[in-house]
Amino acid sequence: MAAQVELVCLDRFPSHLSPVDVLMLNSHLVSVLQNYPAPPTVLFVPQQRLVSRRTGILLRVHPTTEEEISGCGGGDSPLSVSEPRVRLFTSRHFLRHYRLLPLGSTGTVSVLEPVKLDRVVLGARSRQSLHWAGTEQFTGGLLELCRAGQWLLARLGDPLLLPHHPMFGEEQEQVQQHLLELLVLDCSPVAQGRITADTSLVLTNCLDSVDPPGPILPYRLPSLCVSDFAHHADSLGRSPSLLDSRRLLGSGLPDLQALECRLDVHVVDTRRWHGVKSLQGRALDLDGCVFVSKQLLLRLGLFNHEWVRLSRLGGSSRPLAVGTDVGVGLCRERLVSVVVVDLTLCPELQNHRNVGFISATLWFNMTNGEPIPVKRCTLRMKRWKPDPETDRRCSDSFCCSALLPLATELHIQPIVSPLYNNLSCYDNLLAEHFSTPRVVSPGDVLTVPAGNHPDLLGNSSDGIHWCPVLYFRVQKVCPSAAERGGFHLADRTNTSLYMGAPTNSAVPCHSVEGASLWSSLSPPGLSRTVDLISSIILPHLQHRSSLSGCTVLLVAPAGSGKTTVVRAASRRLNLHLMKVDCVGVCADTSAASEAKLASVFQRAGALQPCILLLRNLQLLIRARGLPEDNTRVQAVLQQMLRSTPTSVVVVATVCRAQDLSAGVVGAFVHQVQMESPSEEQRCSMLVSLSQELHLGRDVSLERLSKLTAGFVLGDLSALMVEAGRAACRRLIHTCGGRKQEDLCASGVFVLDQDFFCALEILQDAHSKAIGAPKIPNVCWEDVGGLENVKKEILDTVQLPLQRPELLSLGLNRTGVLLYGPPGTGKTLLAKAVATECSMTFLSVKGPELINMYVGQSEQNIREVFHRARSAAPCVIFFDELDSLAPNRGHSGDSGGVMDRVVSQLLAELDTLHLSTEVFVIGATNRPDLLDQSLLRPGRFDKLVYVGINKDRVSQLQVLQAILRKFQLDPDVNLQEVVDCCPAHMTGADLYALCSDAMTAAIKRKICLIDDGLDSEESPVLLSIKDFSTALGNFKPSVSDQELLRYQNIHQKLSAT
Repeated sequence: MAAQVELVCLDRFPSHLSPVDVLMLNSHLVSVLQNYPAPPTVLFVPQQRLVSRRTGILLRVHPTTEEEISGCGGGDSPLSVSEPRVRLFTSRHFLRHYRLLPLGSTGTVSVLEPVKLDRVVLGARSRQSLHWAGTEQFTGGLLELCRAGQWLLARLGDPLLLPHHPMFGEEQEQVQQHLLELLVLDCSPVAQGRITADTSLVLTNCLDSVDPPGPILPYRLPSLCVSDFAHHADSLGRSPSLLDSRRLLGSGLPDLQALECRLDVHVVDTRRWHGVKSLQGRALDLDGCVFVSKQLLLRLGLFNHEWVRLSRLGGSSRPLAVGTDVGVGLCRERLVSVVVVDLTLCPELQNHRNVGFISATLWFNMTNGEPIPVKRCTLRMKRWKPDPETDRRCSDSFCCSALLPLATELHIQPIVSPLYNNLSCYDNLLAEHFSTPRVVSPGDVLTVPAGNHPDLLGNSSDGIHWCPVLYFRVQKVCPSAAERGGFHLADRTNTSLYMGAPTNSAVPCHSVEGASLWSSLSPPGLSRTVDLISSIILPHLQHRSSLSGCTVLLVAPAGSGKTTVVRAASRRLNLHLMKVDCVGVCADTSAASEAKLASVFQRAGALQPCILLLRNLQLLIRARGLPEDNTRVQAVLQQMLRSTPTSVVVVATVCRAQDLSAGVVGAFVHQVQMESPSEEQRCSMLVSLSQELHLGRDVSLERLSKLTAGFVLGDLSALMVEAGRAACRRLIHTCGGRKQEDLCASGVFVLDQDFFCALEILQDAHSKAIGAPKIPNVCWEDVGGLENVKKEILDTVQLPLQRPELLSLGLNRTGVLLYGPPGTGKTLLAKAVATECSMTFLSVKGPELINMYVGQSEQNIREVFHRARSAAPCVIFFDELDSLAPNRGHSGDSGGVMDRVVSQLLAELDTLHLSTEVFVIGATNRPDLLDQSLLRPGRFDKLVYVGINKDRVSQLQVLQAILRKFQLDPDVNLQEVVDCCPAHMTGADLYALCSDAMTAAIKRKICLIDDGLDSEESPVLLSIKDFSTALGNFKPSVSDQELLRYQNIHQKLSAT
């Protein structure tokens, strides 16, 4: 059972213990860890928000007493809790190493028996520790500790956790320093576990790694003066300061308050800093702060928690007076507090030390709802000075002691949102929200966290979900009689709150805990489509009077991320998102469908400004009964699309535009086609989707992105899930008898073999479901001989993929025709090329595309090339091409079907030059029957003759490739077998010979078993006698006359 704990940092942690160990009082150890083993180990799961931690932390707990804690400088916890919590006493290094807050860090602990590790790789970060770990002192002491029953823990990325042993050396401090410099680089089968005597230890050198942890020195900020702000103003922006700081430096202190500087900011989720306190020890208004690093605060020359004016650079900003309405496009000046945060707690932000961070709500209120910038943007910052008439408490350091005027009354209105429909619980939520003083001004939008309130449980087409936030709009702020100005502080002690009627308004996107692809403003691999849709919608919102309503038809295959794209665009544009699946709109009659559709548009009108997302629109207008019923639904849909207000954006998604009628498609003003992701886009998607997984060191996402050609976002997400399942199955099979919860808590590694197992499962399922192409499992070792043919094909296919810059003139070849006798390996060659180049392989038989219905054969041709472009890079292999594209005018069909098929094939081949990642390989036994237009430049312009291997060396290579997976008798000499074969043998003939030899060997094996001379357990070995038996009944498949005819065709085509 898990127990709640809080962390307490000791001033002087015991030197004989590892700094990543923890202490716990004996009384707590008995009450929490009942029946714990002799060396207690616990799993600590921090509750700190937005900490990048995939699993808990396996810790070794040492018992202690209150007297020992007092001697180490451990005082009372800074948290005042209603009930006593179990305390874990840690070192400062522990908090810094695991990126935990020094104050207020809490979590849960539970007893966990560590998993035995098979292999641990240690990296020494200094030459002294490398030399020490290679001596018998270290290895002998390690074995003694294992023999004594000690539980030696190892965790990926942590220093080696070992208790002290006399064999390590007499100087404990030096031994402890050596252990701290031994970093666990890798461990298996889990990310953290127990070292035993059977564990394999690998020692390596990692002197180029991060510096070894040293003692934490106290750091004090240098004294700051007000004029430092002027000295650093010119260095913060790319251009000079907005005001001449040199002229103002000599004009006295009052003029210095007007100095301005430029500050680059990022809009992020500021709830990661919820534990930062104000100067008064209270919680911060996260929507009223700009968070900076210590280095940036020094460059700014500001004090921590100082008030500044922040506004959009280049906008017509001005402070709002009381009761002023917010105009469209007006940039508003905001009063915010500059707060220092430790960026080491946020690894993804460590490279942005010279950038400030603000919340989406602050950006919305400052810019009056402008789109949220994906990248950093530059703002204007002014030092703020309170009015001396209203604040007479100013001192020399007024920037820290000054307070904003208090609001006596605050009038707000709830904003209608699809996230919630029950506002009966807002009293308690507002009271908790205003327990922290908030900066308010008329026109602001307040984002009030809902805190998973049970009354705000919603149900939608995506399932049951919690409402994350409530939105309110500030209608009016009433200050006291003696105060004036546009910004006031509102809290539940000094301010009376009045609730008005619900209103419609744009809202800032609510922050989602943890950054993921699904909640990102710019999803990896989909950012171009999000930018395109945002640029389409934005003009309709900015010029509502001159433009009509915005309707967008989004076309993409299933699972491409259409909903993710629309969600990102709505969050970026500060619009509500109303998702409707057209499956729920369909009804038995057209009248009922019409009523449901009208209700959907009516609800969207009540939520404006919003985006109405109609998913699977093709299901709504698909014919369910009579044609006139379907026409009626289409007519109603077109009418509603034309009459939609400009503040309601309608986005419909379909898998194929052909599923809609021409009238419905024409009713949408804009059409957006999402293409299949490229290799680079798939790689970025895989990186984002794998953030919560422990990836093995052998996993290459770049290689995986090449093997997933044709996959869309949904397929890649399913690949990650299936790989995780494969890893769990492997781990359960390896560590039998352990609880699955313990294995998962120890950290499951997803290895390269897990991804390949998952990839094979998904490709098989995908191919069976929709006939999708996949990468074959044929390599060059399976193809014997034909070296010249291999080179010809690779020059055509591999060169454009590896060196696309060489083909900038567009002189690339996309078609190769393989011709020759049957059985020479033409199909095997095409599969091997696709495998070696990591390309998907789409095999098409000529007769499969011919259909009895008029126009369907041409549609099948177009569908083949569409699937190939979606799965690019792809190889289309047309087998038996002569049956698909014979000479036009010579076919015997009365309707001219074959002529139209050839014309459609030629048209598709002519468009391949637009894409350098789709290649066509044709194979035929009768090239003389092909339509000559196929052999012209730009189509099948590379003709490769695949003939019979005449020399014994090539025949030996083919035989070795075929017998690669066979078991041969040691006395078998393949060169002798080849010498006994006929001179003219195709690859298929050699394969048939080997099959006959295997049949003879099986028959011989059965006779030996029946006579009691052999057992069933022994393998079947091919002997020279089996080959002799097979050769006695062998006859070549290609006669000399046929071979002569193919040679004549080859000479004729070579001459032309």
